[in-house]
Amino acid sequence: MTVWLGLALLLLLAGLTVWQAAALSRCRFWCPSCGRLFALPWYRLLFRRHVNDEWRLACPHCGQKGWCRVKREWKEG
Repeated sequence: MTVWLGLALLLLLAGLTVWQAAALSRCRFWCPSCGRLFALPWYRLLFRRHVNDEWRLACPHCGQKGWCRVKREWKEG
């Protein structure tokens, strides 16, 4: 019984992690080195370090690694 409960909890946590990465892949990130905005696919955001709205990422344009701020695009409608 406890094995099934542990497995269900593990699957739930994995699903929530993938859901968060998929939601974040709709956002753009601002590179502090070159100043360009970029997006990344969800699988590149799975286990990245972050503090609030800053994520430790490598810019696909200049290649610099740094703390990139999220620019969220909210659409009404």
